[in-house]
Amino acid sequence: MIQQQLTAKQTQSIPSGIYKLKCNTCNKAYVGQSGRTIGVRFKEHIRYIRSNNSTSAYATHILENRHEYGTKENTLQLLNACQK
Repeated sequence: MIQQQLTAKQTQSIPSGIYKLKCNTCNKAYVGQSGRTIGVRFKEHIRYIRSNNSTSAYATHILENRHEYGTKENTLQLLNACQK
């Protein structure tokens, strides 16, 4: 619980970085890097899923396999903060 809260705070304050998204169904992971806030990038992935747009590999996995994605707190993890 504390780790999730720390991760949530990190994702709000880190403007860019390397991040990991996990599939809640099979626990496979997608690793990406963004120059934008990783919270914003997470929202983009979710928008792709909701609009049935396979622009990202994460969205493609969720859509093609009919798997579940979760909230930012339980799906997104910051791996390394980077400057744009």
